[in-house]
Parts: sequence; structure tokens; C-alpha cells
Amino acid sequence: MSDTPEKKAADFDRVLLAMDVVDTLRHQKSLVERELSAAADDGLLVDKVKRMYAAQGLEVSESLIAEAVAALREGRFTYRRPPAPSWKLALARLYVNRRRWFKAISVLAVLLAIIGVGYWFVMVRPETRRLEEITSLRQALLSDAKEPQVRAQVEGLFAEAKKAAERGDSQAGQKAAAQLSRLAEQVRLSYELRVVSREGVPSGVWRIPDVNTGARNYYVIVEAVGSDGRRLKLPILNEEDNRTELVEMWGLRVDGAVFEKIRRDKADDGIIQNNRFGVKKPGYLLPEYRFPTTGGAITHW
Repeated sequence: MSDTPEKKAADFDRVLLAMDVVDTLRHQKSLVERELSAAADDGLLVDKVKRMYAAQGLEVSESLIAEAVAALREGRFTYRRPPAPSWKLALARLYVNRRRWFKAISVLAVLLAIIGVGYWFVMVRPETRRLEEITSLRQALLSDAKEPQVRAQVEGLFAEAKKAAERGDSQAGQKAAAQLSRLAEQVRLSYELRVVSREGVPSGVWRIPDVNTGARNYYVIVEAVGSDGRRLKLPILNEEDNRTELVEMWGLRVDGAVFEKIRRDKADDGIIQNNRFGVKKPGYLLPEYRFPTTGGAITHW
């Protein structure tokens, strides 16, 4: 059966009275110092305190005074300053509150793990995979290359891609990787460069440059034909506007003598017998030309 409200009130009054007795003893410093010692008889002190309260017209039981004396000895009802901060105190508080901070740390650990995994899949893994791919491509290109110029370009682009991956620059890494892939396509290509000779398409054109109206720039129109007979589309830099376009035909700059030789060849019967302008072999960047050319090109005429 639970305690009645009257009993709870009586118990509370008893605690308050005990606290009052302790406070009285604390203020009676000389009495306490004389009577309250390890060898002192608590009974004498209880009797003196009882008489003190009786003199004030208050009747306090000996059992209550005895409880107050015991509380005074034990230091109950006495304010103590909290201990100074220290690493031991910090550890003790962490241990006491371990359930609370353990939950917080667990949630934080889960969040950090999610962020870490996300970062790995979004940022680190693609860069790692790209670096592995271009490393493999580099090895293959160095093996396929037949001239130092190709190897130098391969190493330069690979170094750019590697540095970009190390500093986490995804955009620069993608750019270098794309350039290396285009270089690989160019190096592996093989085709025959032919002078165009069919109806409706000129085999050569000439231009008057803006900077020198008294001169002429001559171009022979060529196309790249693969081993299967199909015409290839190649990226060609137009020297007139400095733009690169993907085209099937373009004009290669030649001198007047070459231009005139090809013109006469076609003028005989409408067919250019000597139409093989050059050959592009695997492992090289550029074709091996059979006629003198600056390598300059145009994509429109």
C-alpha cells in the first residue's frame, strides 16, 4: 500500500526539521568543535541540543537530533563546491552520460559513412577508373607509336590527366582523357589520301590572300579513303579561320607547280591518273605525302 499524503507530509517535515538542527549545529561552532569529535559521545551532544531547543519552546525528539548529528558527521545537507575541471572529471562525466553521447556519435558515424560512400562513388571512383583507363591507353599508344612525336604527345597528355586526378580536378582530367582518346584514334588510323576526281567537285582551288592581293594560295582537294573503300571524316584545322571541322574533303595547300601538274593530269581525259597524294600508316600522326605541301588546309571553297 502506498504512503498516505499525511505520512508523506510528516516525513517531509521531519527532513526539514533535521536540516534545521544541522544548520543550528553548524552555527554553534564552539559547541560542535568541542563535542563533535571522533572520541566524543554523541549522546552528550544530543542532550545539549535538545535543551537548546527546549529553551526556545520547541520540543525535538532525541532520535531526530541523533539523525541530525549523524548527518553533520557525514556532511549531508552541506554545500560542497564542485571539483575543479580535469581530464579525470571529464572522463567520469562521459562515462555517466555514455548512453546519451553514444547515440549521438552513432548517428554522426552513420552520416559520415553515408557522406564518405557518396563521395567515393561520385568523385573518387570515377577519377580512379578514368586514371586506370588512360594508364592502359598510354601503354597501348606507346607500344603502337612509330615516331617520337607521338610518344611525346602521349606522355604530355597522360601527365596532365594524372595531375588533374591527384588534385581532384575532374574537368581538367576529363579534358586530358578526351584528348588522349582522340590522339589514339588518329594514331591508329590508316588510309590513303587521294585527290578528288569526280563530277561536280573541283580537284583544286586557289585563293587570293587578304594580306597580299598580288599572290595566290593553291589548294588540292583531297579525301581519306579507308582500306574498305569508304571515305573517312577527319578533324581538319582550317588555316583561314583557325577552326577545326569534321569533314570528308578538304583542300591541302601546295605550290603552283604541283597545282598545275594535277590540273594538266585531269585536263587530258577528265581523270587524274596520279591521284594518290599520300598514305597514312598506323603509328603515325600525319600521312606520308607524295607531293610537296605545307600541311595547311581549308574546309570551305
